[in-house]
Amino acid sequence: MNIVILHRIPFAKIRYDLAVDHGRHTVRYLSATGTTDGLPAGAGRRVLTTPTVDVDALAAQHADWLGSADRLIARSEYDLLPAAHLRERFGIPGDRPADIAPLRDKWLMRTRAAAAGIAQPAFWSVADFRRNPPATGTYLIKPRLEASSTGIETGDARHILDRLAARPATSDTSKASDTSKASDISNTSDMSDVFVEEFVPGQIWHLDGYLRHGVVRTVTSSVYVGDCLNFAHGSPLGSAQTPDEPEALALLRRTLPVLGQRDGAFHFELIRTGDGRFLFLETAGRVGGAGVAETFELRTGVNLYQVDLAHQLYGDIDEPTTRPSAHWYGWFVFPAHHRAEGTSVDFDPGRFAGRLVSYVHNDRPAAKAGEISYAAAATPLSGVVRGSAEGLRDTLAEICTQTSVLEPV
Repeated sequence: MNIVILHRIPFAKIRYDLAVDHGRHTVRYLSATGTTDGLPAGAGRRVLTTPTVDVDALAAQHADWLGSADRLIARSEYDLLPAAHLRERFGIPGDRPADIAPLRDKWLMRTRAAAAGIAQPAFWSVADFRRNPPATGTYLIKPRLEASSTGIETGDARHILDRLAARPATSDTSKASDTSKASDISNTSDMSDVFVEEFVPGQIWHLDGYLRHGVVRTVTSSVYVGDCLNFAHGSPLGSAQTPDEPEALALLRRTLPVLGQRDGAFHFELIRTGDGRFLFLETAGRVGGAGVAETFELRTGVNLYQVDLAHQLYGDIDEPTTRPSAHWYGWFVFPAHHRAEGTSVDFDPGRFAGRLVSYVHNDRPAAKAGEISYAAAATPLSGVVRGSAEGLRDTLAEICTQTSVLEPV
């Protein structure tokens, strides 16, 4: 096969070479990382000079590779929809925009879930919120096509209305183009690239695993220590595996078919309210970031990236054997994107002997100011811990609250 890969996830993490024989197949990388360092010797490689959302430019610049491709692989959240448009344009087998949009466009995702009666926080189009704003409560402005809590703003109704009024009349051209294509699929009359959501206090969970032929096969349940929105604003984040809850699994199994996902990896987020109910927040048709894949494999024995790539490459999965661990696992990550001058931390791994599985401590993290990243190379500190289901959250809370963040000099 001729295989083109839109490369963004760190190679050492996803290991495309374990999923596809680079000697037997022609493999070419279009790198969105700014470098081709670390890619397999002998593989074709190009550094992208335009954002992947600029589908027209990509198609024009790389038609020689795309025109002969048997597969186009893109597993980063930011590249899923552009790759679907490129597959459609060049007749490459695989997911099309109509397949990806309900798992990528959060407005379409939420409206489809609402039509199916799936429990979730209330939400409004920008036009509807302006027309009849609630009198009380806290709300979020949520971008339809962003990830990692990028662009989310919170406040009361008055603050949200003020922030909406301050938004530019036209969005960034490349993102607006991508949004409009997703909006055409959703058949919605509100073309805004954001919507408004009710803020519901509670405990944020994420369920990770994969489906085969419409059936959820292997899944782990986890609870965030901290949350992704606060990570975006500069606070550390952790996640602890926890025993499955039947109501959470039922919500997962009910929601994914409504959004059209039958195969491959999922990263499903939900909130457990104070009275114990679970509400759907959002999902992604790919492997979760940060330490999700590592902790999933430690707990189950299954490499989620390799399962996901198998589906993308061959349309099916030879299911790996699950080897459940006696331990539970969690991950943590400290941000660096929120300070232009960078961030460093004072971490003592000896304090966590017996609980710390691995860690990466960077004095010079590669994060760029304003660009949220969970990648180990981009953050001052990240790692994996193990323990009992009850003790993991305490360990992560200890790391997140008692590790000193050093002020820049």
